[in-house]
Amino acid sequence: MRILIIDPIGGISGDMLLGSLIHLGCPESYLQGVFEKLPVHGYALATNIRRVNGIGAVDVKFSCGQSHETRTLALIRDELLAPLPEAVRERSRAIFCTLAEAEAEVHGVSPDEVHFHEVGALDSILDIVGISAAIEYFSIGAIYSRTVPLGTGTTKSMHGVIPLPAPATVKLLEGRKVSFTDIPFELCTPTGAAAIAALAQKDSPPAELVIEGVGYGCGDRQIPGWPNLCRSVLCSLEGPAGERLFVVEADVDDMNPEETEAALAELYRAGARDAGLSMRIMKRGRPGFTFHALCPRESLEVAMTTLLLHTTSIGVRYYPVERRVLERTAYAVSTDFGMVQVKESTLPDGTRRIKPEYRDLAEIAAKRGVPVAAVRQAVERAVAAREG
Repeated sequence: MRILIIDPIGGISGDMLLGSLIHLGCPESYLQGVFEKLPVHGYALATNIRRVNGIGAVDVKFSCGQSHETRTLALIRDELLAPLPEAVRERSRAIFCTLAEAEAEVHGVSPDEVHFHEVGALDSILDIVGISAAIEYFSIGAIYSRTVPLGTGTTKSMHGVIPLPAPATVKLLEGRKVSFTDIPFELCTPTGAAAIAALAQKDSPPAELVIEGVGYGCGDRQIPGWPNLCRSVLCSLEGPAGERLFVVEADVDDMNPEETEAALAELYRAGARDAGLSMRIMKRGRPGFTFHALCPRESLEVAMTTLLLHTTSIGVRYYPVERRVLERTAYAVSTDFGMVQVKESTLPDGTRRIKPEYRDLAEIAAKRGVPVAAVRQAVERAVAAREG
């Protein structure tokens, strides 16, 4: 499996990340072929090699003319991105939807009410589509990000003067490793943060990787004493893809069983990937049960604290594990009954397994007064039609 490590050495923006992927080896002709599918005109892609502290890096520029047009999430998601190849389209939509959710929370509106200004500009749209296309070109199986540096000060936006890092950037990077610097410039843009938030896993990459190549992208600004570079490192993982996690456990024999539901819910809120209970016989023959949670490293401390707060246990144990998971994607399909989320997994032999989200099936069945099986069959027909 191929793994991409996004390393925002001196910062990250859409054009810096795209430049690093072009430098890594994604052909401009391939990107041009993808861009031509978009229903937009009047732009030109230009790249050149610049030296930043002696390191060669690709500087990406889109010449789009002057435009103050704003675009909504719906317009970008449902119209502009619609003609793209499926994988590129869905990845681009994920970045825009992630950004819209952050902007919506910052401004107190719904995602569909967000009007993109800077990020809705044509050059930013091309950056995001280019990033998505380049990831598809390299057949990336997993993406990770290293620590993101953040600048300080203020900047002008369509809403007026705002602090740095921008509020949407801060929201997008929640749960990510960042470093606060005294650099008085915007080191991480909302577009760069949205790419990381939408595409990169939050846990650490596997410990042993083989580097296949590296690419550098640079920003326009020359910052004295600061490497304004973003690096993309393409790696391969030999053997089955493993994910490093921690198992957290606590034994209880004196807890009201009715309260276990709330404790499990709190574990998921704490960042557990999975959580459950198993029955067991405790000391002195007492019946009891064990709480189990599967957590990434960044959620380990919170998960242990959660178990101690929300159960009667006076101690927890934890240990590292590795797990292998199937490659999977999630998307929604339209049926006669409404939209249903679907999870699609790729088995080791290359075949695919489709599983509709049961909560969607149950909710629709209850509202429409039809059997769950009827909704499931409608989903299967929609998936078959989607695949042509």
